[in-house]
Amino acid sequence: MFICDCHCDTLTELYKKGTSLYDNDQHFDIKRQIELGGGLQFCAIFVPTHEFRYYGGLRYTLCLLDKYKQELKALQEKGIDVLPVLTKADAADVLNHKAATLLAIEEGGAIDGSLEALRMLYELGVRAMTLTWSNRNDIADGVNEECSGGGLTTFGRQVVAEMNRLGMLVDVSHIATAGFWDVIETSTKPIIATHSNAKTLCSHPRNLNDDQIKAINANDGLIGITFAGQFLEEDYNNACIDSVYRHIDYMLNLLGNDDHVGFGSDFDGISHPPYNIHGVQDYKPLIEYLQSNSSELDSFIRYWDETLCSKTIPSGEMDGIRILSIHKSKGLEFHTVLIPFCDWKL
Repeated sequence: MFICDCHCDTLTELYKKGTSLYDNDQHFDIKRQIELGGGLQFCAIFVPTHEFRYYGGLRYTLCLLDKYKQELKALQEKGIDVLPVLTKADAADVLNHKAATLLAIEEGGAIDGSLEALRMLYELGVRAMTLTWSNRNDIADGVNEECSGGGLTTFGRQVVAEMNRLGMLVDVSHIATAGFWDVIETSTKPIIATHSNAKTLCSHPRNLNDDQIKAINANDGLIGITFAGQFLEEDYNNACIDSVYRHIDYMLNLLGNDDHVGFGSDFDGISHPPYNIHGVQDYKPLIEYLQSNSSELDSFIRYWDETLCSKTIPSGEMDGIRILSIHKSKGLEFHTVLIPFCDWKL
């Protein structure tokens, strides 16, 4: 199976520990991803609040970006086939490679209040950015600031507009409710919540309420189901594969389609993973469990299978990555909507 996972914090651990992207003892590495059957992994540069608060966000971001580049170079020198996704053509080609990565930033404080920095990070390969972590920055308030009622700042609206122009994915995970609705109003492109779950099933403030889930659906965006135990269950000790299944099932039935739900594990960024998910290798039992319960779903969460990839659409005409989904009534189907790569310029 070829899995797309829209969020992990592996780069932070690689940078702090000096470990390898190819083989490590963390939640995610390329070796286990390839053994699983390959995949596209969004690799986030997480910028802690204390790093950007006094205008050190860009420096810290460049340190982790350098680690990412060095690891890709090491993989290339070893002859390991990993594609860094930068363009629409790359996105269309991922299934022809053993594995693929997409560079993201988690925390808009990384740009230190500068649209120039945002543009340069795009030139260096960043293709998605979480506007806020859970605290306040120059762009908007995070969920820890819900009491303020603050949304996008004037600068935040400029950031969203510039990300739209560049073709960079606007990520609304972690943003406060008012900011979420400001993004829905401001963005002219589909948005993404890379790692968020359903608040109806688990009341954590980081999760999305039904109206937000429906708004992302109407926006033609995507929600990545995260494996953080505290976002899956009220008591994170109870979080398990079945918890992931229930959040997927809930969103699919709420929306009535499977075009806007994916995975966003948050591997290497979660302190309380499900007790039976220990890393990327456990996508196998997760998918097997989802398949075994698919008869109870109106539609089943997408996953990719390189042996079933359609080659009928020229890469220049694709609006997303060719993906496979399973429907209770229709069997196997292909869809092209996953991530809005259609506006990428490079």
